[in-house]
Amino acid sequence: MWLTVLVMAFAVSLEPFRIGMTVLMLNRPRPVLQLAAFLIGGFAMGMTVGLVVLFVLRQRLLGSTYVTLPHVQIMIGALALLAAAAVATKDRWSRRATPAMPAQRLLRSSSPWIAAAAGLGIALPSVDYLAALAVILASGAAVTTQVGALLMFHVVAFALIEIPLLAYVFAPQQTQAAITTVNDWIRSRRRVEVATLLAVVGSLLLAAGILSR
Repeated sequence: MWLTVLVMAFAVSLEPFRIGMTVLMLNRPRPVLQLAAFLIGGFAMGMTVGLVVLFVLRQRLLGSTYVTLPHVQIMIGALALLAAAAVATKDRWSRRATPAMPAQRLLRSSSPWIAAAAGLGIALPSVDYLAALAVILASGAAVTTQVGALLMFHVVAFALIEIPLLAYVFAPQQTQAAITTVNDWIRSRRRVEVATLLAVVGSLLLAAGILSR
């Protein structure tokens, strides 16, 4: 479970929109406060949703013989391979990593509450997050272990917000330049590279699930 959750969290941390929002926060007035509010909002939303799902669905899944970790790994691996095929054959690949123009105008406000609201929005349940929750639930581990896995997921998923936040305190200009470079690098990735990454992750999950059966 741990390795699977770690890989999925790392993939989430590289979401272009998430990094684009980090760049945007660093360019707003009082960037440390803005980025901290953004992080707190996202962390609060993600953990709240995760804890609710874990404690509500845990008892229902404990008695299931089908919802097991290998089955979930195989399912997610197959979906990742399908996504890789879809990306590889798609005619047009969107590279936008920053919010749409209306969102950009909204986020020009210097209020940290706007940043916190953006954090809440970015952490709303997505397909990849629900897949990670499925892996945690299907592991059958103790409650404390599952909560620990959920916490680890969020720490890693928000790494490219947490690290710039800490680094900005000591080296603001270098931090801003570094995260902008990361953002530009991710935006420049070609469709085939994204498809290859998805295929590798999907193959690893499929292999792990098959070998664990």
